[in-house]
Amino acid sequence: MRSTTGNTLGPAARGPAEVPAGAHRLAPADLPALASGATLLGSGGGGDVGVPARLLRHALAAGPVPLVAAPALPDDALVVHVGHVGAPDVLAERLVAAEDFVRAVRAVESAVGRRADAVGIIEIGGLNALIPALAATGLGLPVVDGDLMGRALPRVDQLTLAVDGHQATPFAVVDPAGDTVLVTSCAPRAVEPLVRANLAAMGGAAALALHPVTARVLRASGIPGTLTACLRLGETYLAARSAPPAEFAARIGARLLSAARIDEIQPRRGATTGSVTLHDHATGAVVRVDLLDELLAVTVDGETVAATPEIIVAVDPVEHTPVRSDQLRTGRTVLLLRLPALHQWPREAARLVGPAAYGLALAPGAGFRAAGQETPQNPGAPQNPGAPQDPGTPRSPAAPQDPWAPGERGRT
Repeated sequence: MRSTTGNTLGPAARGPAEVPAGAHRLAPADLPALASGATLLGSGGGGDVGVPARLLRHALAAGPVPLVAAPALPDDALVVHVGHVGAPDVLAERLVAAEDFVRAVRAVESAVGRRADAVGIIEIGGLNALIPALAATGLGLPVVDGDLMGRALPRVDQLTLAVDGHQATPFAVVDPAGDTVLVTSCAPRAVEPLVRANLAAMGGAAALALHPVTARVLRASGIPGTLTACLRLGETYLAARSAPPAEFAARIGARLLSAARIDEIQPRRGATTGSVTLHDHATGAVVRVDLLDELLAVTVDGETVAATPEIIVAVDPVEHTPVRSDQLRTGRTVLLLRLPALHQWPREAARLVGPAAYGLALAPGAGFRAAGQETPQNPGAPQNPGAPQDPGTPRSPAAPQDPWAPGERGRT
């Protein structure tokens, strides 16, 4: 891994990035699909998308938000990533506003010494799939079609940029009262503790802006096309909801792991994982789900059948409505599904995003590529096997056979 230090962002930017002709523009009509896809990619966590969806619908009434692919941006364009951090349930009591994220981005800009050209997405699962578009309405900027997790994960250091050694600083945390904390420099290991420590003084939740990077860096270390993938997953989900369970799972590109009744719940304790024990209706198997806010692993009769960074989803067996981890109740029956990971992480990232990151002695899921294996090329990108490898070559999103894999919408 390489370490990136200092301000390497180059000269002052030219203002909002130019949006290519034909690029998709996020409009109110997209919100049902975006919210549905984000909920599934939240893997049981990521917070309730309902509040940010309503806020975003109101903001988009003034005009759509353009989506832009990182390769369409100039090499030196500045992308600042934003999201909501803290306890998701606080959001229902202390509504966020676009102004919170504008303040956070402006604080980062002041430290960097230049304006942002586009807004980046930290995680494409849960409410943080929608928050960057809300921020973009206040900033007058486009949103980059991609993210840094490929799903929802519980910590702000579980990012592809962090894996590749890029500094999160300068980063800013802003609460609804406008109180702002700007961290200009810190060790990578200190990012998560510093954010959490400030949240405690800010009422448990806040707006976050971090990882100001150039488009060239983002092309190399970001996960491209995941906002488009989220929209397509949501569209597919909405069209398939009335299908029988096996057909529903197949249509959204998932594997049906179990249809089971919840017998026992062991709640999480802080950063210590909890678990849910279920009884499979058809096979009689004992099913265990390890979780924090996100569902982390599924074990059937002692065999691990899915594990992070694969995306594990619980849904209602009749309506196929996603069930968040805080909605699991003893006696309730759920379908457990495994969606393919949107990103193949390097094997060395297993300590950061695999089961071991949560103290689970389980084999990692299928979301890792073998040591020495090349990252497959983005299926939407031109194929040129004879071309030299460029440091700006984008990472691969979902495999082409996935029915909701990133396609051409919103891309160049």
